[in-house]
Amino acid sequence: MSLSGIFHSSPGLYVTQAFFHSLVASIVAEIAVKAWDVRDPVVRQRVFLVPVIAPVFLFPLFRIVSPGRDSIHFRLGTIFESGRWLELEMLGTHPVMGGLAVVFTITTLVFLFQELIPILRHSFESGKPEKAVGKVDCLEDPAIRAAMETLPVLPAVFVVEDDDFLIYSTTGKRAAVYVSSSLVAALTEEELRSAVAHEISHVVRSRHPMLVAAYLLRALMFFNPVVLMEFRRAAQEEEKVCDEFAVSVTRNRRGLVQALRKLYLPPEAPPPPNARKTRKTAKEIEERSHRLNIESRISRLESGGDHDSGVRSLVPAAVAVAVVLINYFIV
Repeated sequence: MSLSGIFHSSPGLYVTQAFFHSLVASIVAEIAVKAWDVRDPVVRQRVFLVPVIAPVFLFPLFRIVSPGRDSIHFRLGTIFESGRWLELEMLGTHPVMGGLAVVFTITTLVFLFQELIPILRHSFESGKPEKAVGKVDCLEDPAIRAAMETLPVLPAVFVVEDDDFLIYSTTGKRAAVYVSSSLVAALTEEELRSAVAHEISHVVRSRHPMLVAAYLLRALMFFNPVVLMEFRRAAQEEEKVCDEFAVSVTRNRRGLVQALRKLYLPPEAPPPPNARKTRKTAKEIEERSHRLNIESRISRLESGGDHDSGVRSLVPAAVAVAVVLINYFIV
């Protein structure tokens, strides 16, 4: 089948329309966040999830509500008609179709290797926590036992012998939090309590129906670069939501701030003298982006957090309505 045939097939139309619908939704979401000055991470996360969830349903929904969307009469009243751009021909080729095909292919590969395969591997390994090397139950470690006394411990917490600073959680039937022995030794009791509370929050919220549904729907949009970007923004807000959970449990913002600094913000090495500027590698760009995200979390914690008023909590619903109304006139 030719490239034109693929894009004009039912799956091709769905993929193309989903891309444009998510693009419009992303623009609407960004305008709403800026215009309303939304700062609460819970509200921001819901806004960023609109471009993730809406494109899954809009194409079939519009087909059901308006069967005549393919008519010339309807297309004359649209805001944007993707078919005209897809059919654009230059030197015997269709550059828009070719460009979208490349973008969808790259995004699919990114989803496969950066998200799906690591998640499957992580799920497989988390199903067998008994294989962790040097694992010690938290009750056998006096430092972490003291830090855990005031926490609502739902998963098991284990100390793993490791020289690196590590703390992570696994979900599922055998949910657990793992902390490296070096990190236990480096953090104070308050810092350790805050770090563990943050991971416990991830375990608790991993069972949240909305988040589970959002990831499943995001997986259906594996080809969509806009959905990839917006879902990662929502994931960054999830870290801030878990920060607030940890603070609500420990009543200690400073403890979490100090733990984040020790975990993720080692002093940056100064560049060597007379060093020539070179292009940053992908790894350096990713590390810099991660550092900026951690600094943003620390800055928010130090400022006391942001909880928006009831009016701002309606922003996700307003964004969803606007996205449906605008995308109705995009074919």
